[in-house]
This record gives sequence, structure tokens and C-alpha cells, in this order.
Amino acid sequence: MHRRTLSLLALLFLVSLPLSASQFVEMPFDQVARESQYVVRAEVTSTWSAWDDAHEVIYTYATLRVDRYFGESAGPDTLVVREAGGTVDGYTMEAIGFPELRQGEDVVLFLAPWTDGSAEMRIQSFNQGKYLVKHRGVLQVVVPDSVRQGDGRLNRPDGKRLDIRGDAVEDLSGALTLDELSQMIDDARAGKSLPVLTRE
Repeated sequence: MHRRTLSLLALLFLVSLPLSASQFVEMPFDQVARESQYVVRAEVTSTWSAWDDAHEVIYTYATLRVDRYFGESAGPDTLVVREAGGTVDGYTMEAIGFPELRQGEDVVLFLAPWTDGSAEMRIQSFNQGKYLVKHRGVLQVVVPDSVRQGDGRLNRPDGKRLDIRGDAVEDLSGALTLDELSQMIDDARAGKSLPVLTRE
């Protein structure tokens, strides 16, 4: 089957997302943490894509097996996250700049509910709400996920999509330990102002 590719600009989703989640402007960490309903450490156990009911937008769904809730919040052992973009029936829709979830990833996610009343969650503030858990020796650390939808297309002059993997992040010099991240979340939710975490 001939594969067709659709590029979906994030601008189309601005009307359906809260104001703070619809900006590509880097936001302070404390704001991202405060506006998230849950902050979880989880494994992405499965992903699948489907059209919306109107057959206009493709969404990718990811099942998370939650290992830990940060802060005072708690929730179910399993969550489902929905993000714009994906591939269905030979059609690929990329929501440029939106996060991408890949099966098998060990992640820390800042999550908020969709405004349409659905049960699925979304990643708060685009990729600012997604971190990868990596190993630095015996220590587990978190690093921002620098991979976003459309990166492969934008980085190739011929427009062909690159096979980008989350484990491509190798520089752990700016990584945070899970305890450091947990303290930052607690401080943010207590109203302490924190600096913007830079992303490559």
C-alpha cells in the first residue's frame, strides 16, 4: 500500500489545549510541575494509534505501568496517555514539536487531563513534561527527552524521516537524580520558584 504522510502543525491543537500547554515557549519548571495532575515514573508497556471519531486526527495512545508517583499525589498502577500524531492505515500524521512515546521507554512524565473529558492523560507542556530515565553507573538519573515528532523530517534536507530512538541521549552531564527531581517537584508545588531547565 502506498504510504501517505500528513504533517500536522501544532497550531491546530491550540484550541483544544489549556493555554500553558499550548505554548512552545519554554516554561519554568515550577509552573510545569504545579500545572500537572500527576508526575510519574513509569514504563511504556504498549503503544497504538487510532483515528479520532471524526476520522480527522490520528492519536497515539501509550499504556504506562506506573512505578512511582512524585509529590503528594497518588493514582492507579496503570495510566493511558494520548498524544497527537501516529500512523494508521498507511497514513502518518506528525504533530510537529509534540512528544513521542515509544514502547519500552523508562520515563518520568508530567501529566494533565485532556480538556475533552476523556479518561486519557496528556504530557504537560509538550516535551518539557517528558524525561528519560538513564543509568549513570549504579545511579538512576533523568534527562530531558530531546526527541520530538517531526525532528527527523526537519533535520533531513531530503525530507525523509529518520529512525530516531530515545536512547540516543548519551550526555548525562546535566542529569538529575530521581531524588533531586523529587525535591524540585516538592519545592515547586510548595510555591518555591525554580529555574528553567534547559533542553538541547
